[in-house]
Amino acid sequence: MSDRKATHIPGFDELVGGGFADGTINLITGPPGSAKSLFGIHYLVNGAHMDDEVGIYLTLEESRESILRAAKGFSIDLESLEKDGKLFIVDLGKMRMECTSSEELEWGLASFDTLNDFLKNHLSFSSATRLVLDSVTAVGLYYKSTELLRRELFKFARLLKTSGLTSLMISELTSDGETRYGIEEFVADSMIKLDYESSSGEYRRTLTVKKMRFTKHDPLKHPFLVMDTGIEVSPDEVIG
Repeated sequence: MSDRKATHIPGFDELVGGGFADGTINLITGPPGSAKSLFGIHYLVNGAHMDDEVGIYLTLEESRESILRAAKGFSIDLESLEKDGKLFIVDLGKMRMECTSSEELEWGLASFDTLNDFLKNHLSFSSATRLVLDSVTAVGLYYKSTELLRRELFKFARLLKTSGLTSLMISELTSDGETRYGIEEFVADSMIKLDYESSSGEYRRTLTVKKMRFTKHDPLKHPFLVMDTGIEVSPDEVIG
């Protein structure tokens, strides 16, 4: 049995030894519009179709309807996977919208404690092995200090590592190229940076594996495309 969770994203897995090591936490980061959520969707959908694994997409920002619509744009049918019990889309953002700001703070809807409780209950019946958290940026807004966020994020990471999940956490980059809170990369076992840049008047998307524990990986910057069926990485082409 493999000790990897393959993404089956064309061109990506060969950069990282066949996929993410089992039980690891993997940070997918980049500016808005860099295909971070699409990467997460691929990870879960391909795991369900090709490895018969159950996944959870935990969203705090985009609505469930928005995620379904985005996936359909790439001919990905998430609802059929939901019906088969291979995918669970959990929209905590909807719960947040249906309460006041004071109620959200009182109930801790966006806190790591809430996520901990949810996962402990959910894993008891779903047998999920893959998780996408979209996004850790949204959870961080709940905490009043970076110190408190750091402590709670590390506690949450320990739960993920002992839960049998191989997780992707999505986080946005700031305009100066840093993660939103400056601590996410220290919790994660790997950091994948998605970006887009201008070259000769044209924009192109890039992917760089910034770090990856337990795995020999390609650290170079590679172009990727968002095709009709989703993400395709060019592992043999390097951007200097």
